Amino acid sequence: MEKHKNTALSNEERVEDLLSHMTLEQKVSQLQCIMLTTEPVQALQRFPDGIGEATVFGGGGQTVEENADFVNTVQDTVIGKNDLEIPTLFHAEAVTGLNAVGATIFPSAIGLGATFQPDTVERMADIIRKQMLAVGVRQALSPVMDVARDPRWGRVGETYGEDPTLCAVMSVAFTKGLQGDDLKEGVVATGKHFLGYSYGEGGLNMASNPIPPRELREVYAKPFQAAISEAGLQSVMNSYGTIDGELVIKSKHILTEMLRDEMGFDGLLVSDYMSINRAVDLKVSQNPKSGGIEALQAGLDSELPTPYGFTNALIEGVHEGLIDDEIINRSVRRVMMAKVALGLFENPYARTDLIEEAYNQEFTRSQSLKAAKESIVLLKNDGILPLQKDIKKITVIGPHGDSIRMLFGCYTYPATIEMILGGAATEMAGLMADDTELAAGASPFLEGSNVREKSPLVTETIQQLYGGTTPTILASIQAKCPNAEVVYVRGAEVAGTNRSGFEAAVAAAKEADVVILTVGGKYGWGSNCTIGEGVDSDHIGLPGVQEDLARAICETGTPAVLVHMDAKPLSSEYITEHFPAIIENWFPGITGGQAIADVLFGDYNPAGRLPMTAARNTGQIPIYASHRVGNSYTPVKGMVLAKYAEGSKRPLFTFGEGKSYTEFSYSNLTLDKKKVKADGIIRLSFEVTNIGERDGEEVVQVYVSDDLSSVVRPVKELAGFQRIAIAAGEKKLVAFSLRADQFAFLDSKMDWIVEAGTMTVTVGGSSEDIRLSDTFEIENTAYIVGKDRGFYAKPIA
Repeated sequence: MEKHKNTALSNEERVEDLLSHMTLEQKVSQLQCIMLTTEPVQALQRFPDGIGEATVFGGGGQTVEENADFVNTVQDTVIGKNDLEIPTLFHAEAVTGLNAVGATIFPSAIGLGATFQPDTVERMADIIRKQMLAVGVRQALSPVMDVARDPRWGRVGETYGEDPTLCAVMSVAFTKGLQGDDLKEGVVATGKHFLGYSYGEGGLNMASNPIPPRELREVYAKPFQAAISEAGLQSVMNSYGTIDGELVIKSKHILTEMLRDEMGFDGLLVSDYMSINRAVDLKVSQNPKSGGIEALQAGLDSELPTPYGFTNALIEGVHEGLIDDEIINRSVRRVMMAKVALGLFENPYARTDLIEEAYNQEFTRSQSLKAAKESIVLLKNDGILPLQKDIKKITVIGPHGDSIRMLFGCYTYPATIEMILGGAATEMAGLMADDTELAAGASPFLEGSNVREKSPLVTETIQQLYGGTTPTILASIQAKCPNAEVVYVRGAEVAGTNRSGFEAAVAAAKEADVVILTVGGKYGWGSNCTIGEGVDSDHIGLPGVQEDLARAICETGTPAVLVHMDAKPLSSEYITEHFPAIIENWFPGITGGQAIADVLFGDYNPAGRLPMTAARNTGQIPIYASHRVGNSYTPVKGMVLAKYAEGSKRPLFTFGEGKSYTEFSYSNLTLDKKKVKADGIIRLSFEVTNIGERDGEEVVQVYVSDDLSSVVRPVKELAGFQRIAIAAGEKKLVAFSLRADQFAFLDSKMDWIVEAGTMTVTVGGSSEDIRLSDTFEIENTAYIVGKDRGFYAKPIA
């Protein structure tokens, strides 16, 4: 038996044996990737020495079984191309579920962030793991670990929100669920986009990222570091961004010195699609050859999705002395370590024996529904909710009310169908064509807009795939109230200036006992959508004329509930002031219609929390809870002149905010000690009582502030949180364990330090709804290794 196939040897021994037998051509092939078509055998003829990675965009086949067969066919072809029988590594997107036909679709990541429930995210990722295993896809280009503080950025919905601690908790949960306890039964998680990608100039995608080194490490690197240190993250993807003038894909400082040397990452570094192309486009690499060599030297291991820089030019570079072959060995070693750890040499094929279990709809839908309900945030309720089921007439208005497509966000299979059939494929990063090319299937633009009309073909296709299993909001309300007259009027399109539907909407609203007004954006790719990858905005309010529609409905005087669906929080002062009830429903997935109906009619008591501060207007950006002392909306005594000449500094809604159909009281905050060493642990506990008449859930949140520090620190940092179910009248004890080094920061010399001094701990229902507080003292100052610090408080059972 060849040593590299001998499972009795260590992974390192097996990989070194492989390297010793590989030709330079075989090595370079392992750094390459192919985006396969429906004719994989023919496409693979271009790669006589095999291929490192492969993908079928959007899943490929028409059934789960077809996708599994496709993977098996490819593996047979690839393995037969080299004497070492090296399999390929299939990857796919999976931020909200495997992006393929038949896979379960969960809420978009911003909705998952709103659950404040890492157990739900870990269970979701475990389902994704099994569904990917079943079809032979062993790497997910997920989760997105970016910290999002600018709602103009179109990809905000792929993140868990604005807070580095929340993002860290959720990133660790996703990574653990996806990779599992044994990677041979797991899927490689890929944290992205390293680093600082979410904060681009002007809120634009792929823009430069003006982030200082301290904030880059303390805030934007924290979720990545937590996933590396606590969950053994196996893969990272670079960002398209630029840090201090240095393009990340070419930055040895970011990709090696920071990611590997500082943060201790030892896994596989893959490129975001066409990153080396971008280096040439931005004129920081002379040509594909130099771009490929520079990216490889910086630390990149695998170029996705097709060879551009990592071609035979690398072989030429070795022969010409432009790159040391040991640099190539370094990356090949990492690719091989991933494949050996996954057990691909023993079984590279789809695990078709898992299909029945992994795609069991009864179980997977129940988990999707749980996540969808937990993601819903009740922002305002003047007593109108929950609605009674004996209402005689309900009018549902708005572009989201009777649409299956609008239940799904970007990087889902329905959005992929729309991108391909709706003519937006050439507008996606990694697939872009010349601007003059108008892809087949593109619909006309909506009146007064750069967003296209719905494609009849897309609507029909999504209806065929999901119509029988994904009820719309309208259908779910009808099912909830079978004796009511439920009327639907669209009222307005998701974008554009057309007001011709207002009259019918207003008339229907006047005749109703209650109105459910559904407004927001459309989340996906290209000009079919109002938000998504590369679909950024200079306006954070409702798109099109939806704000005017909301005003018209409000002025009828009929009681109205506003359901907002977007990848970012609602930013409308008028709606916040005038509507009696406001709900954030994000993009909830296959069970989203049922989930919102359950909340509207009281069959589920909402407890979601805002994962992102809701700004009043674009001028307030950036606005977030953990702003530094002296900034933003938290008042500071003394010589602080931070105000707007007109308008408020206060946000519409704060981070962590959300209401319930019941009420909770807090009491008896206790710290197990008042002083703690820099390497010590402090435990805190308090009691929460449900003082209302309904069972419910409360998201308890712990914040810590540094009372005196050597550098300007945040006014408060989210230290930890827990979502707990409490029956009416019941009292529960809640406890957390906090490491003192969780509050380490970078000092003036950029060293990680735990600084002696007094810390104030506060507890409550949001970043501003503070109920209890106390102080403790860190006794000594100590320098620490940043990657080994604490990242978030751990609940104590």
